[in-house]
Amino acid sequence: MVSPLIRLSHISLQVSNAQKTITDLVTKYRFRPFAARGLDGGSPRQVALRNGGVVFIVNENSQLTPKSSTLLYDFPVPLPSPDTACNVSYEVEDVPGLCRRLTNEGCHLLLPPTELHDDAGSVSYCVVKSVFGNVSHTLIDRTRYAAPFLPGFQPLESESDPVSTGDVSCVDHITYSCPRGTMPRAYDWYRRCFGFQHFPLRQGEDPERGFEISGPQIGIRLLSVECPGQTEVGKIVLTESLPQKGVNQIEQFLQHHKEGGIQHIGLSTPDIFSAVEALTERGVTFAVQPASYYTDPQKKAEILRAGLTPQQLSPFGILLDSSTENVEWMATNKNILLQVFAEPLFAKDSVFLELIERRGAQGFGEGNIRALWRSMQDLMEDLRCKDSEEAMIQ
Repeated sequence: MVSPLIRLSHISLQVSNAQKTITDLVTKYRFRPFAARGLDGGSPRQVALRNGGVVFIVNENSQLTPKSSTLLYDFPVPLPSPDTACNVSYEVEDVPGLCRRLTNEGCHLLLPPTELHDDAGSVSYCVVKSVFGNVSHTLIDRTRYAAPFLPGFQPLESESDPVSTGDVSCVDHITYSCPRGTMPRAYDWYRRCFGFQHFPLRQGEDPERGFEISGPQIGIRLLSVECPGQTEVGKIVLTESLPQKGVNQIEQFLQHHKEGGIQHIGLSTPDIFSAVEALTERGVTFAVQPASYYTDPQKKAEILRAGLTPQQLSPFGILLDSSTENVEWMATNKNILLQVFAEPLFAKDSVFLELIERRGAQGFGEGNIRALWRSMQDLMEDLRCKDSEEAMIQ
């Protein structure tokens, strides 16, 4: 089927302390608040921030029950941990028609088709519950609306304000953690409802099983999907852990999101080196790599073939992958992938951001996946040790 999704509109963060989250996004990640509602206390506070083409809406969780909620373009979810990324909004056409089809597919509408108006026109939207426990999808038709954002939000910036810092350009992918054994069901749901199709990470990959990576300190199954021809929608990566011993970041995440949820958001950047340097200076902690990653003869040769040096990557923990094994769209070493993970946005087991720069590569290299997994394991362990030390001091 042709996907009804046109592009990704925004991602909503449901938080217990909106001011802290907004401050972190502004001071550390260089997002700019550009629209808001509820600043006078008359309704739940919702603030829209952007960096390049990436838009987050921060929704303050004021312990409202769903029935009493007055959130716009969203639906609050009760969680043991109140801080989470819980809504991925997409632009579509014909919201009523799409809702009818989704209902026929057995989907649960949290909010039926709703229309809002102001002087710039009208917007219609609905909210559908996803296959994951705390994640919903707002589907918005804004083809009859002329203002920069959405009805109900007041602008916070003038036309002379800079639109972008240049750090990030769009959402490259969203990674969901699935309870073990549920990944095929999640894939089937996104395929039937929104037209996502399997994007193999390796030739001959079975979409029912995905791509397994196992070894010392790692055990993960991944399945990547996309809407063919709809690059502005972004990819979805489904992950679940393989049975293994020891600490596991996916299982830790599922302790607070028992039915699955958004584990990390990959943000595309045109220049990962300048972006990481700028964000590090502003206080963002990135997952580092052991020195052996950059001194390994094979990896060092791979980095040099790509026209870079280990000394350029190592200060920021940036990973490089130019794997060409059995993948047509990575047919030469000119196709490279550069990635790095940042610290969790909230508590140590919550959603985190990833910076990713694609130089021709369209997939996700196995070498990078292994290194990213291990670097995030180390970062989580460092955060646990830091929490323990602070608790002892108190």
